[in-house]
Amino acid sequence: SVAFLGDLIFYRSGNPFWWSFAFWNIACGLAIGSLTLATGFYDYLFIPENKNLTAQTATRHMLVMLSAACLFGVSLYFHRGPGPFSHSQQILGLVFSGTGALLLQWGGWLGGRLVYHHGVGYEE
Repeated sequence: SVAFLGDLIFYRSGNPFWWSFAFWNIACGLAIGSLTLATGFYDYLFIPENKNLTAQTATRHMLVMLSAACLFGVSLYFHRGPGPFSHSQQILGLVFSGTGALLLQWGGWLGGRLVYHHGVGYEE
């Protein structure tokens, strides 16, 4: 994610702009993510009962993306304030946003499988 990139640049440069940049990217990402949660859950509710593999993939996608959102929420907590208060706060913010970014990649791949392989979310 762009927030993780901001964290990396801040960690290397020490420029507080990047700390704030990461904070606002995480905050906006969580706000937009809450909107996508509603549409994804709507699609999840209408997966036919006879499509077990699709339901398993959708459940895995949902759990991975919710886990990523939780990690970014924790990272947002560590990004509070005008700048990092300690070295451990920098490291924890970096670790949580980095792990969240990895989960976003995996969840995005699962979402692609749902749409392009299982046909969830569109009608012919």
